[in-house]
Amino acid sequence: MPDDSDDDGYGGYNEYGERDRVSTKKMGQTHPKPEPESHSKHSKPNIDELRKNWFTNLPPAPRTYTDDFWSKGNGLWRFDDRDIEALNQFRQLELESLELDDEKESKIKEFCAKYNYARIPLDIDKDGYMRGFLILESTTYCIDEEELKKFGETLIVCIGNEDFYCAQIYLGGSGELYILLDDEPLKVLYNYKDTGIRSSDLFQNTNY
Repeated sequence: MPDDSDDDGYGGYNEYGERDRVSTKKMGQTHPKPEPESHSKHSKPNIDELRKNWFTNLPPAPRTYTDDFWSKGNGLWRFDDRDIEALNQFRQLELESLELDDEKESKIKEFCAKYNYARIPLDIDKDGYMRGFLILESTTYCIDEEELKKFGETLIVCIGNEDFYCAQIYLGGSGELYILLDDEPLKVLYNYKDTGIRSSDLFQNTNY
């Protein structure tokens, strides 16, 4: 992912494999990975052109990552210093030390306000595409009681949008990190302390 400090003003690719000029701070921005048929709403981009920017030489999953890996990226996409700072602070929220949901929610929202628009890495998916999410300070997506009970949670807070599908990213009071895409059910990624450290079964074994 590009460093916002020296961003050239270009984002995804159009159907001809050419880079589109977009704002790097636009909510819901997506990156050039071809969508599976089940989610595709537009023409697919030039795959051969896009593959040049994917990771193709990683060890097989399950695998682990370091902050240095995310900082270096792959020549085109990387996470900048503020992103890595946000990643480390995210893993140190210590939600388990708080007893009340109000305290947990307050701490989560304080974090989102401080690192609004920072990007946090999640995984390199099975296609070699770098997945991450944009932290957003003001979100209003709600999880219903049925979903809360299903996952044994009393609190699940929306904290941002995943880069590719613009799926919502949620953090539960238990410390579990969740992802929600359109009409699909809520899915678990991993514990928040594993964010940017290990691969997720969801990204490695499905087309999510």
